[in-house]
Amino acid sequence: MRYSKPLLGALAAATSLVPGAHAGKTQSVTNWGDNPSNLPAVLVYTPDKIATKPAIILGLHPCGGTGQMYQQMTPLNSYADKLGFIVLYPTSKSQSGMNCWDAHSAKSLKHDGGGDSQGLAGMAKWALKTYNGDAAKVFAVGGSSGAMEANVLAATYPDIFNAAASYSGVPAGCWAGSPMSTPMSSDLTCPMGQKAASYSAQKWGDIARESYPGYNGTRPRMMIVHGTADTAVVIGNLKAQLDQWSNVLGVNWAKNTSNDPIANWKKITYDDGTKLVGYEVLNGPHIPAFQGDATMKFFGLM
Repeated sequence: MRYSKPLLGALAAATSLVPGAHAGKTQSVTNWGDNPSNLPAVLVYTPDKIATKPAIILGLHPCGGTGQMYQQMTPLNSYADKLGFIVLYPTSKSQSGMNCWDAHSAKSLKHDGGGDSQGLAGMAKWALKTYNGDAAKVFAVGGSSGAMEANVLAATYPDIFNAAASYSGVPAGCWAGSPMSTPMSSDLTCPMGQKAASYSAQKWGDIARESYPGYNGTRPRMMIVHGTADTAVVIGNLKAQLDQWSNVLGVNWAKNTSNDPIANWKKITYDDGTKLVGYEVLNGPHIPAFQGDATMKFFGLM
């Protein structure tokens, strides 16, 4: 299947980059409170030395994954050990056996609509209260389906999330109208780029704003990463995400920088780069290698 095979290959490659042992502890939590879509237990990683007013990071797995898998495929725990923040690794409910996040339903695409996004926001609020976290330092990061859900969270809960990082995602609301947000959907116009090619920046921005009608506060800062060789979620979705968030944030393209942060990565900077940056990875696959330093610096943690 042209969609699932590249995805599975990317997951296998990413999972091989398993970080070493960590000083902190991982616990399973089921009673975080607000959970209208009945998401399973979330894994919570706490370093030995938790910072005063720690940041909270939500790590969102790809299709076919789990919270435990995303904990293994990223170095987030290593950064938590160094910087003292809390990491939450939720697991999605299964859609047609694919374990993808709900990025398509009206419930998940609306603030307090009763979908996955509301349960994920509930986890973040629980962590803020439990660990006396910094409400100005709540972040979402994800790969593939998790990246799509990170965009959804940025649109539906701008009052909770300060910033998000999307590795191989799509704009918020891109899957709207599809019966499911998985590779098995009968409508793949979102990941295959048809919507990206036909929607304007204004339309994408309006879709994001409609996720929380009446909200006039600060919007999350966004970091968008995509590989040019991605056949699962095509490269046109990089521009579509940048169009959406540049419209929402009111920022303009400023410059491109080659080989930043590493070779074959092109950094796309909007205004001064504090609110919106993109990374186009030359010949990059689905879910390019996680760039921890660049992500933590964008979040303002390093």
